[in-house]
Amino acid sequence: MKNKQRNQLLKRRGALNRSFVNHKSIVISRKVFELLKRKRRVASYSPYRNEPNPNLLFSENFLYFPKVYSVEKARMRFFKGVLVKSFKGIKEPRFNRRAVYRKQLESVIVPGVGFDERGYRLGYGLGFYDRFLKDFKGLKVGVAFDCCVVKEIAHSEGDIPVDVLITERRKIFCKLRR
Repeated sequence: MKNKQRNQLLKRRGALNRSFVNHKSIVISRKVFELLKRKRRVASYSPYRNEPNPNLLFSENFLYFPKVYSVEKARMRFFKGVLVKSFKGIKEPRFNRRAVYRKQLESVIVPGVGFDERGYRLGYGLGFYDRFLKDFKGLKVGVAFDCCVVKEIAHSEGDIPVDVLITERRKIFCKLRR
């Protein structure tokens, strides 16, 4: 079920043209910035395969990006720094001494192939974000294009939903829907 839904959503997002992705990323980024502008330590992601870019209005001083350190165990840590292409062609920071611990982060901007209105997300199936978010106490903010929000995402016990979902059309407070 998850693979079928993932493939459908990847196809839908992949069909979006570059102009749409860029324009709607600005709209999404404004909403994300407005929600998180008072936060000092925000983890985000580098857009991949037509994902929206939520980082356009943030200063680099506030954002930390994931670096995969164990593919086998689906583990990542967040760092500041220059982004370079790495795991699967995704831009990641180089390892450096500016890592931030999960408990120091105030918020995490979470990518997804798709989401439902309860905040459940469908990723690429490797479990990196679910493992990271498992004990995360801060605000979990999902971002997606509205065409990738579906009625229901197939989820299992280990899947961690986001608290808020932001698209170019709406802001959904997911905790209220669970």
